[in-house]
Amino acid sequence: MNEQLRGRLEVFGFADLLQWMELNRRSGRLTVTRGPDRRALDWKDGEIVYVSGALPRHRLGIHLLRTGALPAPVLHELLAQSFTGGGNLSRLILDAGHDTHDGLSLRVEELARRLLFEMFDWREASFEYDPDYTVERILRIGLSLRGQALALQGAKNQDDRRRVTRDRRQGATEDPRDFPLGRRDVSERYWDLMEEIGRPIAPDEGRRLFRVFHEFARRVRDLAGERVTMRPVYTDTVAMLAELARQSPFDATAVVPVAALDPDLTLDLLILANSLTADREHAVGTVPEAVDRLGPGPTRVLIERLCSPEFIRVRKGDRVARALRRASVAAAIAAGRYAERFGIGRERGYTLGLLHGICYSEMLEVLGATDFAAGPFRVAALEGYRPILGARRAEAWGLPLDFQAVLSDDGASPSAASTLVRTARAVVPACALGQLGQETGDPLLTEEILAEVQLVFEFLGLGLVQARVG
Repeated sequence: MNEQLRGRLEVFGFADLLQWMELNRRSGRLTVTRGPDRRALDWKDGEIVYVSGALPRHRLGIHLLRTGALPAPVLHELLAQSFTGGGNLSRLILDAGHDTHDGLSLRVEELARRLLFEMFDWREASFEYDPDYTVERILRIGLSLRGQALALQGAKNQDDRRRVTRDRRQGATEDPRDFPLGRRDVSERYWDLMEEIGRPIAPDEGRRLFRVFHEFARRVRDLAGERVTMRPVYTDTVAMLAELARQSPFDATAVVPVAALDPDLTLDLLILANSLTADREHAVGTVPEAVDRLGPGPTRVLIERLCSPEFIRVRKGDRVARALRRASVAAAIAAGRYAERFGIGRERGYTLGLLHGICYSEMLEVLGATDFAAGPFRVAALEGYRPILGARRAEAWGLPLDFQAVLSDDGASPSAASTLVRTARAVVPACALGQLGQETGDPLLTEEILAEVQLVFEFLGLGLVQARVG
């Protein structure tokens, strides 16, 4: 039997699900999702061989750092390789001789047990079993317990902390953008967008759009659940980074001005610098802070990996990439100039502006893979799901909370960071992505900002700057 299995834990309990997988000697990946918490259980012939989670605190790197197994510089170098397609973190640790097979297996088992036993508390969650997922058994973790014994231990742990869990849930506030991508949620959003557009549509066209919209939403959901990877940088960035990597001694701070011109490189540096930070209140939000946290070794490994021939790069002539870069750089320059008016440091304001549209590129890739005809409904779909994806990606990337506010801003966020970026986008509206808000810039600063933007655009070959649309 190779059929897929999906359902809800309210109907098919987690303990029963584990026993079914074990008794039927299943192989593949079982994914269980509750809100932003998405956990994957990899099975081989009825045994759990690995457990992973999407939230920062679930990461193996953080667990190894907390337990003192490996120091931060070593982990950052290994993660720089892993995030750029260099291989599984466990395999990299073993191949480099940083731990023994048995030692690493025990550490991974400890994390897997904790993630697994927490799930016995879950009720309102969905699961999906993919029998075609290829599972690589690298380690020997001791989760080959019989399903009943595992379920009994999980039930005991659940009883021990039921009161605490109940109190925590009662005090929690739900984010309205939590991730409404179930089939019923998507259907409701479809009709909401249709009502928002307010345009009559033929029944046949409505049915076609309904099917395409569900496909689009499914792809967005899959995108939000993907493992963290580095983003390819622009071709001119590769040339500058390659030159820096050849210098001896290597100066990590020289990466800062290069990243200021490339939102993808900036994001890569922040992802790596925050990859071992479980608490986002302590996450860094600027490239100088990221380089300082990483140090020269991991920074050099990262830029060498980004410059490697096997790593995909952004095409210089890509029209979408060009538009995204124009929007990012223009907003960054303006946000840097306005930042102090909003109580934000200039460097951080610049970075907020530079990364504000980072999810547009991912959303446009999804649209490109979907049979979604251009028009007002496609625009509404993109803007409807971009804030949701932005919130999830910001969390997965380990970005600070003010960055999440910007990436998930639907035009109504009251945060200082979001208001700053909306104001910055309004300074150069011809470069802006999506709809502009009610914010306006200071006319006394506009000419200076436009002149600075034009100089940077000329250096990058991004064309002319217009102060107004049209």
